[in-house]
Amino acid sequence: MQTGGIGVAADREWVIQNAKGKKFVYDSATEAFGELDEYGEGAVVLTRLVYRGLFRTKPVEDWQPAERPAV
Repeated sequence: MQTGGIGVAADREWVIQNAKGKKFVYDSATEAFGELDEYGEGAVVLTRLVYRGLFRTKPVEDWQPAERPAV
């Protein structure tokens, strides 16, 4: 999938992964870090770059630890 085409846009995905490996999806880093403490010790916020098209989302990179946004 190429960027710049009709209906294709680069975006970021955000998840919290708990200590057992289960992932919970969030819309933004702010939202994910706001909920992080509720998942207990060992939970981390992960992010990845994706391309979104009309009917498909394609990851560009693997999940990576995210840094807490400045307040």
